[in-house]
Amino acid sequence: MAKFKVDGNTSLYALAGKFISFSPVPEFFNEISSVIGYNSIMFPVSTEQYGIIKSLDAFKVINCRGALIDTPHRCKLNDCLATVSEEASSCSAVNIVRIDEQGIHGHNTEISAFRKAFPKITGEELHGKEIFIFGSGGIARAIAFACALEQCKCLTIANPASEKAHKLCELLNNKFDNIAFAADFDDAKTIHSFYNADIIIQATPVGMFPQVNVQPLPENFNFMSHHIVIDTIYNPPLTKLMLMADKRGSKAYNGRDIMFYNCFEAFQWWTDIKIDEEYEKKLFKIWEDLIYNI
Repeated sequence: MAKFKVDGNTSLYALAGKFISFSPVPEFFNEISSVIGYNSIMFPVSTEQYGIIKSLDAFKVINCRGALIDTPHRCKLNDCLATVSEEASSCSAVNIVRIDEQGIHGHNTEISAFRKAFPKITGEELHGKEIFIFGSGGIARAIAFACALEQCKCLTIANPASEKAHKLCELLNNKFDNIAFAADFDDAKTIHSFYNADIIIQATPVGMFPQVNVQPLPENFNFMSHHIVIDTIYNPPLTKLMLMADKRGSKAYNGRDIMFYNCFEAFQWWTDIKIDEEYEKKLFKIWEDLIYNI
């Protein structure tokens, strides 16, 4: 349990989104602050009633120094940002902002978080792999760009709203020479791409607590034993999609490590404090205990 005091010098940070009531992220951020000895706290803010723009305006008024941006706002902030980092600009998704006298500054830590997490949890590389991604929102965009930066062989992007998948593929292909194509669930080529993929990534909120009995896979799609399956959800730790993959002999992993590195890098970006390997291991154990005791 974090031990810290709150006083006039305490820096304020927020987690802002629609689906944050069960998130352990604020508690973990406060644990990081306590372990490192940084005088700050994070608090959760639901955007369901007032939206993200009014929430950001309120953060400026109360001198909040930054916020993690959660679903469904990562692709909707361009008009209110003073600056955008190269990472966020490349994938058109902002998952973290810093607030100062010059305005609100957007960044993306999910690209680097996925690049660090994937080889750690799977023991595999993204390089040269055929990858199938469900989703085209903020986290899907970041992961798609992470895969492209790691020089994957190709990307298939599937989304029930096909126009969003096409826009993401256009963004990717403009930067990475026709690496991606958008999938129509009714197209035989889509099923072929799914079965031939080395890596399947579920990058939507479908199956997240408390709606744990759903998953986004169409009925005619079945996992294969050669698939590496990543579900970016970490609550519950074992999703319905992961159970389906496990029954088919696939290796399945949740989003635990992705979110850890996301929080870890967010703290460093906000504070300019570099955390060494010893503290990183200690903080990972704290994060692991938190998410398995939600």
